[in-house]
Amino acid sequence: MTLRLASRDCLWTPFVATAVLVGTCVCGVRGHDSEGALDAPRQGLAAQYPGDRGIADDPRVLFVEDFEEATIAGLHERWESVGAGEQMSFSEERPEGSRGRQSLLMDRERGDAGSLYRRLTNREGGFGADRVFARYYVRFAPDCGELHHFGTCIGGNNPPTPWPSVRAGQPTDGAKAFWSGIEPFGSAWTWDYYTYWKDMRGSPPRGQTWGNSFIHDPELKVDRGRWICIEQMIRMNDVGKSNGEQALWIDGRPVSHLKEGEPKGLWTFDKFLPGRGGEGVRWSFAKGDREHFTVPEDGAPFEGFEWRTVPALNVNFVWLYVYTAQPPGHRIQVWFDDVVVATEYIGPLADQDD
Repeated sequence: MTLRLASRDCLWTPFVATAVLVGTCVCGVRGHDSEGALDAPRQGLAAQYPGDRGIADDPRVLFVEDFEEATIAGLHERWESVGAGEQMSFSEERPEGSRGRQSLLMDRERGDAGSLYRRLTNREGGFGADRVFARYYVRFAPDCGELHHFGTCIGGNNPPTPWPSVRAGQPTDGAKAFWSGIEPFGSAWTWDYYTYWKDMRGSPPRGQTWGNSFIHDPELKVDRGRWICIEQMIRMNDVGKSNGEQALWIDGRPVSHLKEGEPKGLWTFDKFLPGRGGEGVRWSFAKGDREHFTVPEDGAPFEGFEWRTVPALNVNFVWLYVYTAQPPGHRIQVWFDDVVVATEYIGPLADQDD
């Protein structure tokens, strides 16, 4: 299976077995009611389950992966699509506060990199939900090579598929798919979104649509060599409206919240720049060329997300992966642990009493 995935041109072939917060940027964040996403500071589900003990039994939780299986083969059985499984192993490295004995290491030195994907089952026996939070602990080796793409990623397919079903370089069909990952961008090693949906923005020279990004804070560095708690949220829109949302926390602190009307900023092709205003440039699909436009100096309100055009599409998969197109010898080591997916905010691991 081969996909062209990004403006950092490469061919992505991650499937083999089957088809930090550093700095002070808080983009578009303000507290709101309990149905919202980003009251801060706040406690999440994890605060009720020290060390995540018992969290899998909470009715608001859709999936838990603590990587405590006895064998890698046993781990693979819990996921529906596995890529480059031979590059995975268990490690004694663990986040502080974890009650487990081990984590998962994806160690790429050549060829395809690791990938774990599965659908999210709900309590009603179907798949997914209209609002989903996913928390992951990740650690990059201090000398980790640059990544081309990285997942901590959630999204949805309609119908839900037991394998990744993404088409790079073009907008998604609002009746069929969307997805959004949190990535350490390029040689700068800064955190940002990498998002595909029906209204994503294009870029020259042909208007191709690579994953859109929304933070662009040079101070939001990936702190390699230590465990980082990443949590993302996607809230589906009401059909016919653009009131969908997404949000990001790092180490329990709110970094970004994108929703209809917030934050203010400026589009430059496929990049939304919070807090920027003045003259922008976008790709006009009607003209087949770029066009310039002007917004107020403090920016224009963000449009929100129309993730879907039919009610059947929801957030129904979680995807962990590592990818590079670099030749053999380009080594990437990433650890994952204590993954929780739920319908409410989760938050970092809570301290254990024992």
